Amino acid sequence: MAELGNDHKVKISIILDKKGSDVYSISPQSSLREMADEMLAKKIGSLVVTDKNGILAGIISERDFLNIVGKHSKDWEDISVCDVMTKEVVTATPEDTLEQVMLQMTQHHIRHIPVMKNNKIVGVLAIGDIINALFDKTLFQNKLLKSYIKDWPKEK
Repeated sequence: MAELGNDHKVKISIILDKKGSDVYSISPQSSLREMADEMLAKKIGSLVVTDKNGILAGIISERDFLNIVGKHSKDWEDISVCDVMTKEVVTATPEDTLEQVMLQMTQHHIRHIPVMKNNKIVGVLAIGDIINALFDKTLFQNKLLKSYIKDWPKEK
C-alpha cells in the first residue's frame, strides 16, 4: 500500500518502489516493426527512446504508432522511431507527488511519463500505476476513517 507522509501526499518514489523501476527503451534508429514487436513482447503501451548513452531522446506510444499506421498503412514497418516519437517529453521526478503527476498527465493528454533523477531515467509511470496508487491511497484513508469511527468516544 502506498505510504502517506506527514502531509498525506504520495511521492512518486513510493509508487516506483512498489511497482519496480524497469524501463523498456528503444533506439531512435529502430524501425516501427521492431518497436511494435517489443511492445507486444513486453505487453506495454510505450517505450522510452534513448540514445546510445542511455540519454532520453523521446517517447513513443501505441497512439503514436496507430497515427502513423493510419497514414502509412502499407509502408509503416520501415519508418524509424525517431520520425514518429514525441521529442519534447513531459517528465516527473521521484520527489513529485501523485497529484502533481496526475495534473501533468491530464494537462498534456499523456498516459506514460518517464521519471528522471539527475538526468537519468529511473522509471516510467503509466496511467494504470496512477490508478493503483490512488486506489491504495483511498483504501488507506478508508481504513483510517473506519478506525476513527470505531474508536469514537461513547456518550455516558
